Amino acid sequence: MDQITLSEAQPGKVYIISGIKDEARLQNRLSSMGLLCGSKVEVCQNLKKQPVLVFARDTLVAIGRDESKKIMLGGKENE
Repeated sequence: MDQITLSEAQPGKVYIISGIKDEARLQNRLSSMGLLCGSKVEVCQNLKKQPVLVFARDTLVAIGRDESKKIMLGGKENE
């Protein structure tokens, strides 16, 4: 599967984080929550002009729309 950004992900699917575009602040913030490359995330909600809600490591996390465009996802876990 081609890489997509978190902002393009479908709700209800589990994805794997494949990369975070070069922004040290965002990388540090996500890594402090345990969201690293290779981590599995389930997209719970992805509505336009609202934060993306993801479930990862037994926690619901809201990621801003602009930041979600910088998080690259590899493939769907449930394909």
